Amino acid sequence: MTQPVRAGLTDRVVPVLLAAATPGFATAHAADPQPTPPPTDRPGFEVAAFGGFSLGGSFTLNNTGPRVDAGDHGSLAVALDAQADDLSQYELFYSRESTTLRGDSTFAPLGVTVEYLHVGGTLVLDDSSRVKPYLVGGLGITRFSPAAPGLEDTRFSASLGLGLRVPINRQLSLRLEARGLVTLISADTALFCRSDQTGLVCQIHAHGSTFLQGEALAGVAYTF
Repeated sequence: MTQPVRAGLTDRVVPVLLAAATPGFATAHAADPQPTPPPTDRPGFEVAAFGGFSLGGSFTLNNTGPRVDAGDHGSLAVALDAQADDLSQYELFYSRESTTLRGDSTFAPLGVTVEYLHVGGTLVLDDSSRVKPYLVGGLGITRFSPAAPGLEDTRFSASLGLGLRVPINRQLSLRLEARGLVTLISADTALFCRSDQTGLVCQIHAHGSTFLQGEALAGVAYTF
């Protein structure tokens, strides 16, 4: 009774072993598709907080001729970015600086807060290296807020700059930026004006077309 069982087992196993030894069998199994890992989602948003330094900015007074200069001061900024594609982002940028306008002996120093709110974006210039340089820019408004209440002034402005992104891990990176900011001031314009019982009172009567500043920033960005 034992021999028929062994013979039947041999009849079933031997053909399988012979088939496995043939090239066609191995090729067919090697060609079986492997399971594809699920794609990793690219972070869609980024928020960055900056500290830095603002430089420059001046008005030319049309009633006396001398310049009124904004002192160089520290600044704070925040940016919210949304991924557009692998190389670019849309960006909402806000920057704030508290400074003092100073002129000659005829002009009393005036404390003023300068704020920028711009909508723009970033564009990576070289994606082949770990440290990625990028172009940044935006359009929006500049708000001048003197220490005295009721004298705020808002003007159209634009910015353009260069930056470096240094990855720390998948979600954190360092961002270094240098921006130039230009605010359009129409010729022979009055700034920081308010009305009182004596009429319209303006702190500055300026002559010129632009208020130019530079801003150097360093910050940490978090993607999510």
